[in-house]
Amino acid sequence: MKKGLPVAFAAGLLLLSFNPAAAGDGQNADAKPAEILFTVQLILGSVSDEDRTDESLKNDPVIKEIRSLMKYRTFLLLDSSLVRSKEREPVEAILGKQRQYILFLKPTFDKDENIRTEIRFSYNFPGQKGTDLIQSILALKPGERTVLGVSKPQGIEPVDQGLILIISGKFVRRPASP
Repeated sequence: MKKGLPVAFAAGLLLLSFNPAAAGDGQNADAKPAEILFTVQLILGSVSDEDRTDESLKNDPVIKEIRSLMKYRTFLLLDSSLVRSKEREPVEAILGKQRQYILFLKPTFDKDENIRTEIRFSYNFPGQKGTDLIQSILALKPGERTVLGVSKPQGIEPVDQGLILIISGKFVRRPASP
């Protein structure tokens, strides 16, 4: 019996190494997940008679487009952040001068290598449970900027202001080919 043990043990290892469930549904077990670098800008847009837009935003083509589509005339950069994430791994970023905003991102990618991202943007009231302002799934082309906004967010007074998120993503490490 002791002679048969090494053979059975070796066969068990052989079976495990070809088990699709153990190898991640048939994908290469050594393949590293894609890494994505998000650039996030949190901007306060407001209705104002005078233009008091931050210098860093004055020539921004996205801000110019928003200005032509919406009533906002003044744009203030509240915060910006670089957020690095791996495919299918959630990541959070804390934004705002008082760290009152939480941005949750969970990226994947599709067959065309677009970045598909679950997003949740919340306002965190001091001492209370946070309130979701935005919850969506975005499809981003690498390098393209996407705009999300809340026209009357809680915690912002007066109500003639809105929060704008400008998000872009690019691959730091491309997805592994199937």
